[in-house]
Parts: sequence; C-alpha cells; structure tokens
Amino acid sequence: MMRSALLALGLALGVQAAAFGQPVEVTPVPLNPDAPGDTRAGRLDYRGGIAIASNDARFGGLSALELSGDGTRMLALSDSAWWITGTLDWAEDSNRLTGFSGLRIAPVRDAEGAHFQGRAGDSEGLTPLGDGRYAVSFERRHRMLAYDLGEDWSRVSEARPEPLQIPEGLDGLPDNRGLESLARDADGTLLMGIEYPIDITLAHHLWMEDGSGWRRLALNARPSFGITGMAEHDGTVYALERFYSRAVGNRAGIIAFPVPGPDDTAVTPVTIGRIDPPMTLDNFEGIAVIERGGETLVLILSDDNFSRRQRTLLMAFAVVE
Repeated sequence: MMRSALLALGLALGVQAAAFGQPVEVTPVPLNPDAPGDTRAGRLDYRGGIAIASNDARFGGLSALELSGDGTRMLALSDSAWWITGTLDWAEDSNRLTGFSGLRIAPVRDAEGAHFQGRAGDSEGLTPLGDGRYAVSFERRHRMLAYDLGEDWSRVSEARPEPLQIPEGLDGLPDNRGLESLARDADGTLLMGIEYPIDITLAHHLWMEDGSGWRRLALNARPSFGITGMAEHDGTVYALERFYSRAVGNRAGIIAFPVPGPDDTAVTPVTIGRIDPPMTLDNFEGIAVIERGGETLVLILSDDNFSRRQRTLLMAFAVVE
C-alpha cells in the first residue's frame, strides 16, 4: 500500500511538473571559451550565461527581451510571432545567471484572435507601456501594436492587439530593415529605432514620442552595425548593436546614451562593451536592463534563426566603472 501510494504521488507530481512548463535543455556558456576565467568586456563584467534548447519547433528566433523587476521571470518575443515566457535561476550568493525553466509558448494574435502568419508575423521590438500593456513593433509589414498581457503576463495566450500610431512614412521602409527596437522611459517617452541607416548621412535614426507627436533624431553609432534592441534604465538607454557577414561572422556591442531631451536632434552614444571573437557569440537581438542586488545588469538574447547551426544564448553582465 505504501509503495502504491508513493507511486501515485510521484505520478501526480510528474503531471504537475509537466503542466508547469515544457522541458528545456540548458547549458552554461563562458564569456570566452578560450579563456574561461575571463569576465570583462569593457565596462561589462560577465555574470553568467546559458544556451537554451527545446524540442518544440516553435521555440527560436527570439528577437526581443523583457524581465520582471527582480529578474526571475523572462518574457521574450519570437520573430515568428510567439510569446516565450519562463523562469530565470540565479545563484543564491551572487548575480550569476544559472538556469531557465518553466518554458511556455503562446501565439501573438491578430485582432480576430488568430496567430499571425508569414510576413505579417515578423515581430521584432518589445517594450512595456505600463499596467501590463506592451508595445510590439513589426517589420516587413511595418506597424506597432499594443497588447494587454497583465502585470504577471498571465494573458499572453489570449491577448489581442490595439493599433498604435507610428511616424509617417515608415510603412515604406525596406522589406527586412524596419522597426527593430523599442524602449520607453519612466516618464512615458517612447523610443523607436530601425536596424540600419536609411540615408547618406550614415547615421542611424531614432524616433521619439512624448505625447506631442513623433520626431526624428540621428544616432551616431557604427553604421556597419545594426541596432537590434533597446532598453531604458534610470535615464539611460542601452542599445544592442550587431554585425554579421559570412566572411567575418558575428560581432556585438552594447552602447549607451542619456534619454534625449526635447531640443536634441542627435545623440552620440558611448560604447560600454564589445563582444568579439573568441568570445561567445551569436545573432544577438534582445536586450533588457534591471537593477538587482545593487548592480545594474544587462542581459542579451540571441535569435538562432531556427537554424541548427546557431544557438539561443542568454548572457548577463554587470555594468561597472
């Protein structure tokens, strides 16, 4: 009787664990595989990283990242219009990222409740609007939508969009070089960035919306690098820059600049860290910034393009002087 009861309890717990989230494979990754003790990349001090893999065909292509305030919950957006949520594990005695679990996948829905398909579903940018609402930007069919996911993201499975205004003329951007990154500051100012420069000035372009309409600014970043993600924290915008060519491979960097003021027409960022070979690299597109344990932490997330030759990497860094 005792063995039967324990077996029944074990089965019940197994079902409950399976219902909590889908299984994933998590592998720790060093900052530099050639020198595992290295932790510095400019002003970035490595706080651990993981490669995440799942047998679910929907998992991958992660292009945007948000975290709960304490860093224990992750919300990501796939460029095939899937919401990805899960739990992050940290070492008990430090801000060291150690794991990911509780994977859940839900469709990004259209106004009729159907999952976006094909070109309409190339979701790229993500930022909170407050009170559990999030803005999502799309490229190929360039637009921005708002989703009420709830503060705990409990409504990701059923949330339907509301259209948001974008600057005039952006619907004519090139096919795969559109509304790549979003950020919003504590005062409600919304920042939108596209991936590459669009004119002969070679400056990247940002658009700001502070309640009085959109205006354009120049971002004097490296023109050969795409701006693939942005996040605001404590008055500073952190942006993720990414480069790839078949001959050179991947490169990445984190740049930062103050939230632009009402009279600014251009911003020149500072580079706080570069991730170059032989460091661990992939196609980084998502970025989030939080305050945890007295440190400002920057986390970056890679888009594996649903390719077996690439990985979904999540890497954490502390910003140091």
